[in-house]
Amino acid sequence: MGKSQQLYITNKLTLKAKNILISGATGMVGNHLIPYLETKGHKVIRLTRNPIDDQDIKWNPQSDSIDLSKSQQLDAVIHLAGESITSRRWSKSQKEKISKSREKGTRLLSETIAKLPVPPKVLISASGINYYDQDSNESHTEDSSPGRRFLSTVCKCWEEATNPALEANIRVCIMRIGVVLTPAGGALKKMLPLMKLGLGGRIGSGLQRMSWISIDDLVGMINEALSDNRWNGPINAVTDEPVTNKEFTNALAKLLNRPTLLPAPEILIKLIFGEMAEETLLADLSVYSKRIPELGYKLTYPSLHKALTHLIK
Repeated sequence: MGKSQQLYITNKLTLKAKNILISGATGMVGNHLIPYLETKGHKVIRLTRNPIDDQDIKWNPQSDSIDLSKSQQLDAVIHLAGESITSRRWSKSQKEKISKSREKGTRLLSETIAKLPVPPKVLISASGINYYDQDSNESHTEDSSPGRRFLSTVCKCWEEATNPALEANIRVCIMRIGVVLTPAGGALKKMLPLMKLGLGGRIGSGLQRMSWISIDDLVGMINEALSDNRWNGPINAVTDEPVTNKEFTNALAKLLNRPTLLPAPEILIKLIFGEMAEETLLADLSVYSKRIPELGYKLTYPSLHKALTHLIK
């Protein structure tokens, strides 16, 4: 066995997480992640505003309250919570809610676990690829600078809010997540009914690039990050195959054997969704990961065709 293989095994065995605290447990990613972790034998503790059993821990980021006992033994924390970005049009108050739910909630959680007598070994915190500059034609990696638009600022503050955990020597892994493909939520769930009726089509010019990840690979990455010390700092949770909106729409239509008859004009999208459209539906973000290949993680669904076939068929 080579030295690099020995190091990899050592890193993998450093932490066998048993008690895992998860925020955003009822969200799209949490709903997939929790059953997966439980089948691995881990105990999942939900951090929620509305506890439903004795195992749940109540928190309220708005009032800076979290009922985490100092005797609570946690091996790992996975932080997925945050106000939905696309649930409603962006008013001034909605933008403030999006921003505060991430920055304030993350800081509260980071400060709380940092003060525990025995802090968890790792904090895995969600972020997004909107961290990067969508006004640049360049492709981005983990080394790229942040953009200046609203969501870029949100992501930057969101990530910086994990600093209290870092200062307490907790390993922090920040997942900058691309468009997550799953028929259970997100973009794919919204597109499928229209596409099945033959009413789908490209959005705007269709030339905007989209960087994506299948839900299975995202869950796999989070699982790896739990037990491998090399997973730290920002990691782009994306495949190495960004596609244009037109390519994505055509691939989905072909798989469903449906036409793409009704493109949505850019002017109409902006009229309906306003600023939100510019930073989500119409955003041009070509993002790759330098870290994923370095860490040796092999994507189960690296190509769009393979991912869509698995998710839909």
